[in-house]
Amino acid sequence: MKILFSVILVVLFFGLLHMLFLRLFVKKWWQNKRIRQISYALPIVGLLCIALWKLGMMLDSNLLIYPAVVLAILILVSELCLILTYPISGLLHLINFSFDSIKKKANKDDTKIDLNRRKVLLNTAAAIPLISLSTGSFGIIKSYSSVNVFRKPIAFENLPDDLNGFRILHLSDLHLRHYVTLDDLEEVLRDAEKFFPDMVVVTGDIADDLDLLPDALNMIDQLNTPNGAFASLGNHEHYRGIRTVRHHFDNSPVPLFVNHGETIKIGDSLIFIGGIDDPKRMGAKENKFFQHTIDETLNKEHGSDFKLLMSHRPDALDYASQVGIDLTLAGHTHGGQMGYNGRSVLESEFPDRYLWGDYSIDKSKLYTTSGMGHWFPFRLGCPTEAPVIELVKS
Repeated sequence: MKILFSVILVVLFFGLLHMLFLRLFVKKWWQNKRIRQISYALPIVGLLCIALWKLGMMLDSNLLIYPAVVLAILILVSELCLILTYPISGLLHLINFSFDSIKKKANKDDTKIDLNRRKVLLNTAAAIPLISLSTGSFGIIKSYSSVNVFRKPIAFENLPDDLNGFRILHLSDLHLRHYVTLDDLEEVLRDAEKFFPDMVVVTGDIADDLDLLPDALNMIDQLNTPNGAFASLGNHEHYRGIRTVRHHFDNSPVPLFVNHGETIKIGDSLIFIGGIDDPKRMGAKENKFFQHTIDETLNKEHGSDFKLLMSHRPDALDYASQVGIDLTLAGHTHGGQMGYNGRSVLESEFPDRYLWGDYSIDKSKLYTTSGMGHWFPFRLGCPTEAPVIELVKS
């Protein structure tokens, strides 16, 4: 219910802001009756979609929920794209007007206007919002693409020979419900089989519909990796109902580690696998939280050759690097859902949040996955993924 209310507020806010920007920056377009009608229609259609979304939830009908959510998101993305482009279009209109005014003053007897220049400027002004809308629509379409399952080697100094080539299928942020289904999970697990993973780790936000969680855990266990599967919590487990989540895990073959860990033997080497809780809150780094939970998790670690930490949030790297964690696997960020060349486009703004990809502090490594799913269906240059992490001796 909170999500629905938030979406209502956002659709209304962006709808009003869209009309304000249109009227403020591109008055000529606002004077066009049809454009005004479309502007009024955007938030109205968005609210109708949200009403259908709510009705679908009441009737437990995916036939209503699925198209209503997609169309509501399309309206929201369209509003945002237009808001961002109107100032640029308005600037081009202003440049054209300024050129015309200057030319008229300089040539009072010759009021001819450079039609080619005017055509280029005005066509460009009109094209920018259209390009932006196309890009936004493309981002929504890409969110429904197949999950990218791939091998990701990460090198470590002094890695024991027994762990050289050890492969870990990393699943995170499945958000099983409307956009990612059990069929999608089955496809990912089938794709992962060809990489012969030795272990599966799941770093939180598994199911937004908790009725799907038991089947998901059973499917993950049936991948039948030599060293089993392990999971840690994300913030959505707390949001959806931590008691129900724990109950499902207690009755599943996949152990849930909450500030806890175990040591397993690989050949003659020992690998410690730990998982920490999630702070639930959003915003600034929870440094004290990570210090407390990681210390508690390491209480049962004694003399292992390699330490692996499951943390829903990549912020754990800061403290993990101080206490000898070799590898942290995380998710949560979805890579900002927009990326370029394997990094989040928000990387420069938040360099210490480790948004997507591999990172290191001293000898401690981190891989932040962009996740298998999302609760907001939009992906641009940042595909959904399920990496198979391969430990490599450097």
